[in-house]
Amino acid sequence: MPTFKLPDIGEGIQEGEIVKWNVKEGDSVHKDDIIVEVMTDKVTVQIPSPYDGKVSKLYYKEGEIAKVGSPLIDIGEPSEEETVPQIPTKQTESEHAPNVLAPPAVRKLARERGIDLSEVKGSGPGGRITLKDVEDFSQAKQEKKPQETRGGNVIELKGLRRLISEKMTKSKQNIPHYAVGEEIKMNELYQLREKLKAEGVTVSYTPFFVKAAVLALKEYPSLNARSTEDGKFEILNYYNIGIAIDTPDGLTVAVVKDADKKSVLQIYGEIEDLAKRAREGKLKLEEVKDSTFTVTNVGGIGGIFSTPIINYPEVAILGVHRIVENQNERTMIITLSADHRLIDGAMAARFIVRVKRYLEAPVTLLV
Repeated sequence: MPTFKLPDIGEGIQEGEIVKWNVKEGDSVHKDDIIVEVMTDKVTVQIPSPYDGKVSKLYYKEGEIAKVGSPLIDIGEPSEEETVPQIPTKQTESEHAPNVLAPPAVRKLARERGIDLSEVKGSGPGGRITLKDVEDFSQAKQEKKPQETRGGNVIELKGLRRLISEKMTKSKQNIPHYAVGEEIKMNELYQLREKLKAEGVTVSYTPFFVKAAVLALKEYPSLNARSTEDGKFEILNYYNIGIAIDTPDGLTVAVVKDADKKSVLQIYGEIEDLAKRAREGKLKLEEVKDSTFTVTNVGGIGGIFSTPIINYPEVAILGVHRIVENQNERTMIITLSADHRLIDGAMAARFIVRVKRYLEAPVTLLV
């Protein structure tokens, strides 16, 4: 029976969470059919079947963690036993749920678990209910019951929420964070966007923040860097800007590659495409890796100030916030969280002042 193992996804990824099985035991699959979705710490990938056959075993349940190289699924031809339906005896039919197809051992387990077999969908030949079907049904019933404590419900972090938890915890444990902030006069940028809109060109604020950050990074290259596990830092000579995107499952970071070589309008188009596919769970691995600096824009939701957690292993992140309007004067707070091991407060302050100057003279960003 051929066993298919979780393949090497690349980028040093060692494990992934089983998010969704598209097959169950007993199903027939064709080569290149998507059999499972696996979430890594970077992206959710869809894994196809390597060959035709019948699924005989799934090694993991949804929500469990699979190691790269570990058995994932068995796919082979159905055995002779599987292809010959077993007719229930009179004794079997007279027991619990007589109108379903299930052997005595399955009916015994159902009685012990208090399960009505008429509610269980069989995965065996001809809809026959297996022991695994009863086990899965029993577990599903338990998961639907909220785990209550005296203080409320217990929440188990899974999927993207679990990955966010692990990455943010690692960032805070390893990086000595601090933050600086600046107030930006936004009238010039607001009027430029209105002028572009009147000319039929729609563009959000975010690509302007990206462009301003890139220009400032070229002047202060220490902020365009990544830390290594041995405590060293790598200053990078390319500018891949991570964009924090709010999705139904949680925050993810997609990457605009070589942002220094793209115009504001090109960056805008790329961000829109990345955000759309991020919310649909369709990002590719190369679109979420190798960022050098991150921009997170919470202003569209609300909040005039925040101190974002650095996107490990980067060394800095720029936070932009809600525009505040007061007597025709539009202002915004921007903040920079930085890694104090590499970046002193004076450098962070100079960097954010440079970003401020670019944003308050936004025409320079269109050149």
